[in-house]
Amino acid sequence: MAEIQDPTWKELLEQFKKGLEKAIDELEKRDAENIPGAKEALIQRLNNMALHFPKNNGDIFVKSINDKIQNAFFPNTKNFSEAFDKILKSRTHEQDFIINELLNGFVTSKAKAIASGTQGPIINRMVEAFSKRNDFHIIDHQFYAMFGDPNKPRHYIKNQLEELVKMFGLVSKELVVKKDVRRSEEKVYTFYTFPDDIIEILEEKYLIIDEELGYTYVSDAFDRNVFICMFLANVSINRDDIEKIGGSYTINGISAIFALILLLSFMPKLSVDETNPILNDPNFDTDNMSVIPKSWMMRQVLEPLFEPLIKIIAYRLGGGLWLTKIIDSEINKKIINQIRFLLKDVNKWILGELVRVEIPIFVEIANIFTEIVVGYDES
Repeated sequence: MAEIQDPTWKELLEQFKKGLEKAIDELEKRDAENIPGAKEALIQRLNNMALHFPKNNGDIFVKSINDKIQNAFFPNTKNFSEAFDKILKSRTHEQDFIINELLNGFVTSKAKAIASGTQGPIINRMVEAFSKRNDFHIIDHQFYAMFGDPNKPRHYIKNQLEELVKMFGLVSKELVVKKDVRRSEEKVYTFYTFPDDIIEILEEKYLIIDEELGYTYVSDAFDRNVFICMFLANVSINRDDIEKIGGSYTINGISAIFALILLLSFMPKLSVDETNPILNDPNFDTDNMSVIPKSWMMRQVLEPLFEPLIKIIAYRLGGGLWLTKIIDSEINKKIINQIRFLLKDVNKWILGELVRVEIPIFVEIANIFTEIVVGYDES
């Protein structure tokens, strides 16, 4: 992507600057704050962003997205097992539980739309099914039992399950039995599994050999993070073929999630008055938590920032193809509202205050912002 003379990138930066100006204008009109100085701190941060973000051709965005999002979640490779291995090694649920919760919510909602007759969290059920066998295989009738809808014909269920398999980058294989025990005739069994290269990674990381009992089993560490990594790896290698990754729904959802991550990372860490009761709460850790004031979560403040950020994320991850799939409509506004609610779900509530936990990616992106701003100030 030739960024120096890229008119699309220039226009996206301009849209974000206009969004900042609109958010600042909305903040200045309102006073819904219960924490002294919170409104002023956010206005100052937004003004700094408006001043520094367009500089050097959007260098802050390029570094934040390329270094901390693309490299960790969408490796630039066409090799599926390589992408999966990089993602699996670079992130852990403990490090990025907020991101995992956001992605899990999105993937589950998409999978739910595919397997609409399913009860309970789909990824959790897949983890349970695959971990029962030490070869990481599921026979097709197990899939039908888990995700089938008795009110719909079998061919419809089969088509829907194939969508689910494609979404996670799984593969289907056939086993031909020359003489079936029950019917004494040839029988073809279809089973679903991981690609062979992925199986090797899973066996090394998740299989436990109990020498005393003489059998091998799947460890408890095999969890939904495996399927989230499969989903992200599939998106990474097929980002130029949007039908293989779930179409515009996937692109809009992923772009919205990481736009939220950027926004949370750029928010200033707020200091509260020493008399604030939250400081005495045992659940509040002053070293890695900060309060998110009410004004920072207002729709009128978030919306003008979210919309251009979603497009910026899409363009950096998938170029012009992804950008054309970002929906400027009521559908996109619904996605933004869903992300706002997710934000409240995945962060902590302590004494009626929404609290941001300083997970590594927030800190890393915030440090990029600080380093670049300091560099500009020194020069």
